[in-house]
Amino acid sequence: MVNWKKILHKLMRTKKIKPPPKKFEYSLNISKENDFYKKKDYISFKFKTTKEFLTFKYILNIESAASDSSITFNIAGFKAPIGDLSKFGSAEYEYRLYDFKNTEYTVVIIRKDVDKNKFKLHVTRSKTEPVKVSCVPKNGFIDINTEI
Repeated sequence: MVNWKKILHKLMRTKKIKPPPKKFEYSLNISKENDFYKKKDYISFKFKTTKEFLTFKYILNIESAASDSSITFNIAGFKAPIGDLSKFGSAEYEYRLYDFKNTEYTVVIIRKDVDKNKFKLHVTRSKTEPVKVSCVPKNGFIDINTEI
């Protein structure tokens, strides 16, 4: 005996179309900026998800720690935005490193205690290229860029 309900259900079902997977889960833009109010320079670390959210513009929950020669970021997850109106977009977070030295830092980014990306950040006095990165992992989960 033919089960028409099952056949009809299979015919009526639509396939979900998934976007192709992205190479990186996060992007990080590192730049040297100036705080107008504090009248100080700082190194800006702007984290952003490559995925865009339709319901909320989440805030990345990132714990940070800095010492003389190393900076560690632990991406713990997301926080819901504060406010009544919902916006869509990528989740973002900015960390500002004041009182930095013109030296080399080891930067470690940990993703939910599972993955780890480690690279070198060179801070210089140069106006044309104040921050440079090196030793960036090829198969990392984060796309690292520097801006002038």
